[in-house]
Order: sequence, then structure tokens, then C-alpha cells
Amino acid sequence: MPAGDVLNSVRISMLKYFIEKFSFPENPAVYAGLETLLILFIILAAGFLVSLINRLITDVLGAVIGIRPAFVLRNYLTYPGTVHHELSHALAGLITGARVESISLIPKGNELGSVKIVPQGNLFLKSLQLSLTAIAPVVTGCVNLCLMWRFLLPLAAGIWQKILFWYLFISILFHMSMSGADYKNFFKGLLPSVLSLFILFLLLSTAGIVF
Repeated sequence: MPAGDVLNSVRISMLKYFIEKFSFPENPAVYAGLETLLILFIILAAGFLVSLINRLITDVLGAVIGIRPAFVLRNYLTYPGTVHHELSHALAGLITGARVESISLIPKGNELGSVKIVPQGNLFLKSLQLSLTAIAPVVTGCVNLCLMWRFLLPLAAGIWQKILFWYLFISILFHMSMSGADYKNFFKGLLPSVLSLFILFLLLSTAGIVF
């Protein structure tokens, strides 16, 4: 079963569980509210989990070869993931109307890359831009990994193609993390994000596009 179908089955099962567990009425508003909370929880949990795994890998490698070599080995060898991470921030900023002042993809010490984004518009839009750009690497990472799994993996016939696929897959996965600044920016725009997602899911649920 494709990864997207598995995730959708899990999503539907979780929605049904909460509706039955707490005796929620089955209507579009309830579905939209649960979808909103569920998607935000999954995004934050995924970002935290990737960060935790990264720290554990660094600590284990650090115990063997030293912390600095372990940091270089884990991060610099997966540099394509850094590019994906930073460009995800920049893309989300552009899509939401923020101004992208600078993008750095050159590692400097412990900083692998950076994107400077200046929010634009009223307070609601600025908060929304901060929030969505903060979670962008996790969202785009999940989407791109699912697309890679669905469309590119079947095309990887030779050994070197498989090696390249898994190298890129793992590189993106390892950099689907959220920094402390990302969490801070996300919670600055929490309410606008919740409201926007709720309205989106409410419209989709009312139209019968999502369950």
C-alpha cells in the first residue's frame, strides 16, 4: 500500500476514534476542528522526533569519535537535507507573502544554513507567516518523501540509483527538524494558523473533499 494511503487510513482511524471516544457529533465543524489539531500535532511531533533522533545519533557517534567529528559527519554528509530545509523556509515565506531578505547555504561552524524572512502585512498575516515558515521543513519534507517513495523509488532499478535515492531520502529526513527559534515563531502565529487551517478543513469537509 502506498505511503500516502497508509497515512490517510491512520488519519481516518484517529478521527473516528476521537469522535467515538468523546461522543462528538459528526458534522463538518467537528471534523475540521479535529483535523486542525491532528495535523498540527503531527507536524510538531515529527519535528521534535527528528531533532531528538539527530541528537541521539550525534551523542552516540560523539562517544566514539568525538562530538565535533560526529556533528560534521551527521550534518555535512547529509548536506542536501540542509538545502531542502532552508529552501523550504524561503518558499513558505514567499508563498505567504513575507519578504525573503537572504538565503545562506554555506555552512559556518555549527550553522549549516540560514534564511532571513521579514513578515509583511497586518498582525494576522505577519503571525501566520512566522508560523507557517517555521514548520515548512517538516511539511515539505513529509510531502517530498511521500512523493519520492511513490514515484522515484520504483524507478530506482540499479544499485547506484538505489544508493542515490536512499542518500537523498535520509538527507531530507534528517533535516526535517525544528529549531528552538522555529518553535518560538510557530507559537507566535499559533492562533492565526489554527483559524486558517480550521476554515480550510471546514470548507473541504463541507464540500465532501475530505473526511
